[in-house]
Amino acid sequence: MHLDLDAANTRIKADRLHLTNILHNLVDNGVKYTKGAPEIHIRLHNEDRKVVLSVQDNGIGIAKEHQKHVFDKFYRVPTGNVHNVKGFGLGLFYVKTICREHRWKLSLASEPGKGTTVSIQMPALP
Repeated sequence: MHLDLDAANTRIKADRLHLTNILHNLVDNGVKYTKGAPEIHIRLHNEDRKVVLSVQDNGIGIAKEHQKHVFDKFYRVPTGNVHNVKGFGLGLFYVKTICREHRWKLSLASEPGKGTTVSIQMPALP
């Protein structure tokens, strides 16, 4: 795991439990969906008046046609026999729901075979 915590102003308004759960979910997905040794990069930086949290992994990645659905309730990317990962397709739906309730901007960048990065933009408090 690699930490890159460069944000100068990190004060945000957030539910601590839900933010912790989001971070755990994103790191857990990065570990579960990596074929070899997982490498997780957690970054925190400022962008305009926002704090941006991103979690990047070196996992199997997500094909373009599935990316628009991964935050949908019960959606699971069909991975065939590549992995024996159990779940209900609720983790990223939970992430999306908490981000929406906090009015945070959630984004995903992924490429098959190269990994996934999930970023959350949160307004910084003065």
